[in-house]
Amino acid sequence: MPWNQNQNNPWGNRPSGGGDPNQTPPDLDEVIKRLQERFGGIFGGKGGGGDGSGPSKGMLTGIVGVALLLWVATGIYVVAADEEAVVLRFGQHSDTKGPGLNWHLPYPIESIEKLPVTRVQRLGIGFRDFGEGRVRKIPQEALMLTRDENIVDISFIVQYKIKSVENYLFNIDNAEKTVRDAAESAIREVIGRTMIDDVLTTKKAEVEVETQELIQSILDEYKAGISVTTVKLQDVQPPERVIKEFKDVASAREDKERAKNEAQAYANDIIPNARGEAKKMILDAEGYQKEVVERATGEADRFGELLKAYKQAPEVTRKRLYLDTMQTVMSKVDKVIVNGSVAGNVLPYLPLDRAGKVEVK
Repeated sequence: MPWNQNQNNPWGNRPSGGGDPNQTPPDLDEVIKRLQERFGGIFGGKGGGGDGSGPSKGMLTGIVGVALLLWVATGIYVVAADEEAVVLRFGQHSDTKGPGLNWHLPYPIESIEKLPVTRVQRLGIGFRDFGEGRVRKIPQEALMLTRDENIVDISFIVQYKIKSVENYLFNIDNAEKTVRDAAESAIREVIGRTMIDDVLTTKKAEVEVETQELIQSILDEYKAGISVTTVKLQDVQPPERVIKEFKDVASAREDKERAKNEAQAYANDIIPNARGEAKKMILDAEGYQKEVVERATGEADRFGELLKAYKQAPEVTRKRLYLDTMQTVMSKVDKVIVNGSVAGNVLPYLPLDRAGKVEVK
């Protein structure tokens, strides 16, 4: 019921008939006295008696002071070691506080938002991990197209942390959704310019690095205040419908690599040996050539020396040559020469080592 309709309102009864607009308003002391009479019972007074037994002005002042101190005390807060606190004054950023004991103007003038700036947060793309080994695939996130127009199923993890609490709090509405959308967009771009064989085998690390850099550039463009620390591919495989065929292809590729490695090992064994043999033959030929040349040179020098000796003593040289020649010839003939004067006293000579070739007459 409005006070102008309440006959017992503390400001006194409104005059009937509209009243006189020039009438003097009630005195302030009279108003306070009426309030004390009406609410004195709440503070232990008798009320309505006007005997001065209600709370004094000093008591009211003390109550107001205590209430004010309690209100001021509500501005004390503690920031943990891994947090930063953003002070908002009427909803607008005023200050940023680090770890420790701090104070702000109490609500509703100022409020605070605490954010974990050193905690690394984990986000799964292409799957959801519900804990206790419960994982669910998200096909709309995991399936993507490669450069050679093949479909690949990729699940990966993005780890990030807050690097600017002001940007994180004011520039983005939903941090997890922002990071998820940026990560999905980045991985699709990277996979879209990569061949499927490279994604499945040798270039996983390159894909991770390129994706992390692209996610970070997108978030920096948004001024999201987020730093991406790690991108890790969890599962990269063909779609379930064609995984058997891809395994066959991968097996054939492994067989090819194995045969190639075996051939390379055989070549590494044969080629050095062949090169060694060729080098040995060249060295033997060079040695033989040198031997023949040296022998021919020696024979020529010997013949020259022999010619000089023959010119100085022809008879002696002739006889010596004859004897040397006969010695050379007769040394190869299996013949025994016995002096005729003693032939009757010599036992017959029979070459037993060549008995089959001896002719007896």
